[in-house]
Amino acid sequence: MRSKSRTLSHLHSSVYTPASSTIGVIIPPSIPMIIFAGLTNASIGALFLGGIIPGILIGLGMMVFVYFLAIKRDYPRDSKVKIVNFLKLVAQALPALLTPIIIIGGIIFGLFTATEAAAIASVYTLVVCMFYYKTLRLKDLPKILMDTLALSSLSLFALAAASALGELMSYYQLGALAEEFFTNNISTKAVFLLIIILFFLFIGTFMDAIPAMILFVPVILPTALEFGIDPVHLGLIVIITLAIGLVTPPYGLCLLLAAKIGEMSIERSFIAVIPYIAIILIVMLFIAFFPDIAFYIPRMINPSLF
Repeated sequence: MRSKSRTLSHLHSSVYTPASSTIGVIIPPSIPMIIFAGLTNASIGALFLGGIIPGILIGLGMMVFVYFLAIKRDYPRDSKVKIVNFLKLVAQALPALLTPIIIIGGIIFGLFTATEAAAIASVYTLVVCMFYYKTLRLKDLPKILMDTLALSSLSLFALAAASALGELMSYYQLGALAEEFFTNNISTKAVFLLIIILFFLFIGTFMDAIPAMILFVPVILPTALEFGIDPVHLGLIVIITLAIGLVTPPYGLCLLLAAKIGEMSIERSFIAVIPYIAIILIVMLFIAFFPDIAFYIPRMINPSLF
């Protein structure tokens, strides 16, 4: 029985890991938020702060679900960590945890731009890894730079392909047709929000978030503004919705990788991840129709962002 519970725990972790990875683009710092801000002139600081509460709510929802599932399936337990050991772990992790604080704080309070924040964070993490954690050596830098270039090139190729497709759509005036459809056939803000959510849920199943935003956000933005939807509010809805695409086939990059690592079929992995998708959707609907939930922290820290 104990062996079976350990096997179930292993399989469940193979599902929970990709499901929880969707929070990475919601809680700042987030590259999709920076891209969205560039497309709509929305405040990067407001988007960053606005993503905190939705990300926390999604994380808490998943934690509660995992807790009850672990009790139901009798997953194995480890001994509790003593408070002294916990404090030691916090102290050890503190320099690394300061990285997002430096990025978000610097952008919000106008100390540097998002691009400058990335450079400063890179230098800071390099110093911390080399002199505090001592996990990085000078001879490792060439490989790290090559890996960085390779990963960056993927995004650049995606952006290039999306730009080419955008030019094609512009040539055939598909953007104008879509805008005309939204303007003439949608009469209420609630219906518009639901259509946007369904649309980006569909798009996210076979397209990465960044190309999807580059192609379609400029199309829906004018109608959103006509309905009085703040660009930051729209950005949170779009980004959270597209994040679900990381765990939905056929694109579902995170789900595909986790299924391979956990030696599970895609079908079984997707069925297991459905409850987590439901949690994300519930939180996203709350944010869509009750935006003040997400705007609480931005308004508290810097009211001038709105």
